[in-house]
Amino acid sequence: MMPILTVSSRVAMGLRETLATNWWRRSLSRIRRISGYRIFGDTPQDHEKSISDPQTDFSSEMPQDQIPAKHILVFEDCPICGSKARTMVNPFNKFVLFDQQPDTKSSRYHYALCHECGVVSATRRPGGPRYRWLLEHFEESLGRAAFGTRRTGKFSLSSYKLTDDMEAKLTRLASHGVFVSDHLGIGRKEYLPSLLTDRFSNSVHIELIRSLLSLKTPRVLEIRSRLGSIVGSLKQTDGAEVYAMALFDNQKFLIQQVYDIPTELIDFERFHIPFPRPFDLIIANHMLTHAIHPSRFLATVHKNLSLGGHIYLYNEPDDAEILDEGKSMFNTLNPFHLQVFDEEALIRALAANGFQVKFITRHAGSFLCLAQAVEKTDNWTRIPAKQSSRRRSGYRRAYDASVIMTSGRAKERFSTVWDAVVERAIANGFAEKDTSGRVRLIRSGRTGHHWGYAKPKIKS
Repeated sequence: MMPILTVSSRVAMGLRETLATNWWRRSLSRIRRISGYRIFGDTPQDHEKSISDPQTDFSSEMPQDQIPAKHILVFEDCPICGSKARTMVNPFNKFVLFDQQPDTKSSRYHYALCHECGVVSATRRPGGPRYRWLLEHFEESLGRAAFGTRRTGKFSLSSYKLTDDMEAKLTRLASHGVFVSDHLGIGRKEYLPSLLTDRFSNSVHIELIRSLLSLKTPRVLEIRSRLGSIVGSLKQTDGAEVYAMALFDNQKFLIQQVYDIPTELIDFERFHIPFPRPFDLIIANHMLTHAIHPSRFLATVHKNLSLGGHIYLYNEPDDAEILDEGKSMFNTLNPFHLQVFDEEALIRALAANGFQVKFITRHAGSFLCLAQAVEKTDNWTRIPAKQSSRRRSGYRRAYDASVIMTSGRAKERFSTVWDAVVERAIANGFAEKDTSGRVRLIRSGRTGHHWGYAKPKIKS
């Protein structure tokens, strides 16, 4: 494996201006062509080996309704804790697997692992009109529909603009309420099954919140509420004063229609809470991983909480599915996944932003976490060096495995690094060639650790 060239982010960005001679320019260019490695924002002292970054050319772009060309944000520091020390662990999001993608820049997020908090975050990410375009094409960006087509189903959770006809239909279907059943003679086309599903799936969160907190007519806000069942339940049974923020117009309309809860849409670029503070509890669904500016998001939550108030995070993805469970990181990291964590990284991320974790567990592959707002200080525990090294090693192996897992046209995009990736994977013992020369992955262990990465135990 060839070593990565590491310099500071500022030096990397201004490299052409700061290199003194044409000789250096020619040498650098030659190294990039030969190695396939990319200069990225590690500290000069950190000479970790990084992953391959093939210079792929995506020729199949959107023919119309194109994504805004600009508005790509580049983070020189960790967007969680502000550290400059980091190592790139994956250049791509899920778009790298698509036959058709918005543009040549859409797939490149340059995920990097922070050497202090341990969070993996996109150092290049969409903002402003570009992020809003992705939200407007939510189903297509997740691979649920081809660009330019309309996905059927998921009517109540659709990203499509809410028309008068759609509003009338939602009103009619929602009139049957949340708890409906086929045995009452109501067909599935006459009510919204998603309301019932939302109520059932969110019951675990209601139970946890009630068991962990003493709620006495609290003020509660849910950010990125799906269909309002959590705050709706707290309003009905606990007398809570509740508010909600939704992702799409359909959700906003239904939360207001079914539960009569004040609801506004989320502004991801300039996140703010449009309701009077303070809140005793702020609930956030799969929000931290989607936040364009995660530290600003947490600061806004902190500012809007009462003294000693809590944040309850749910559905934050555990990157064990990449490191332990053998899933492709390309397929897992969709364009809205800007931050990913393991348990300790999530705890450190919250600590770095003024929150003390009181409860955390893993449920259905994601984290459920209750944290209390405390005074923000710099006195939080950084990731130990050995653990950081193990985590980077795990990601390097997972990247190689993800490349080998690709198929079809996506596989062709890794042709320049394929041989090096296979060689590393075989040398590390998680890939082999059969008698016909085809490469296959070797999965080991009853419960995972597929790529030779052992997740450290959390001390209680």
